[in-house]
Amino acid sequence: MSFRPVLGLLLVSSIAPAVFAADVKQSVVAKNIKQLCYPSAALGMERCSHILLPTDYESSTDRYPVLYLLHGLGDDHTAWAYMTNLSGYASRYKIIIAMPDGGRSFYVNSAANPKEKFEDAIVQDFIPLVDKTYRTIPLPRARAVAGLSMGGYGAAFLGLKHYKKFAALGAFSAAIGLSRPAAQMNGPNGQPNPIAALFGAPNSDDRKARDPFDLVEKVPMAEMPAIYVACGGQDFLIASNREFVDLLSKKKIPYEYREISPRGHTWDFWDDHIHEFLNFLSHHVVGFRGI
Repeated sequence: MSFRPVLGLLLVSSIAPAVFAADVKQSVVAKNIKQLCYPSAALGMERCSHILLPTDYESSTDRYPVLYLLHGLGDDHTAWAYMTNLSGYASRYKIIIAMPDGGRSFYVNSAANPKEKFEDAIVQDFIPLVDKTYRTIPLPRARAVAGLSMGGYGAAFLGLKHYKKFAALGAFSAAIGLSRPAAQMNGPNGQPNPIAALFGAPNSDDRKARDPFDLVEKVPMAEMPAIYVACGGQDFLIASNREFVDLLSKKKIPYEYREISPRGHTWDFWDDHIHEFLNFLSHHVVGFRGI
């Protein structure tokens, strides 16, 4: 377990949606990817996802654990497989990796628009569909969630709120402080940021219900998912990541934290840490050991 001191309470101001865009420098073509499209009852529309299957899937009768891997703002379900060496890293493990399209939702049910139920789309639609369609091990001990930036927030939110469904969560360069009850998010000229509408008004119950800092205190210690947090030392989101691991440390909640410098909000960093997280799962999470 590693730990860096917190730098103080996060206050988010003048944040435009584009600030979460990645520094894209190169891409890697993925292999063994299936596209799975399906009607989402929660959203009332068709959604598509990418599914990365183990290299021996077609020739075996094995069942496999599943990692739900979430993309960032401005990307879609193709980003992880295209922008990293995910297929190469995953080939070393017997694991299914399911990558849903979360739009720009932060993977929450919108507090402003009752039709935008992306949390339900993942938990009620997508996970059961993956279990029905593929030879998964449909148990919490063999299920994890991880993501980058917006998806890092989504992984922390879903992993903690639905802790009975996931054995582990990985948050890479996570926008984990964005839903803090006191966070103020304004766009140009002081206009409300569209992102803020997803979480509800500052200090509201809606905002608090979407706050990983609050959710982590509601999970029984015996049922706490294994937690992996990674962030570049020069990432604009570093303060809230340090604050989150500070809370974990104070609560004596086990976690692994990687802070690397000089690193920023880039695909190079996320390529490194999806590799590290797969290794973390294989060593620390019962349902993924031996993969």
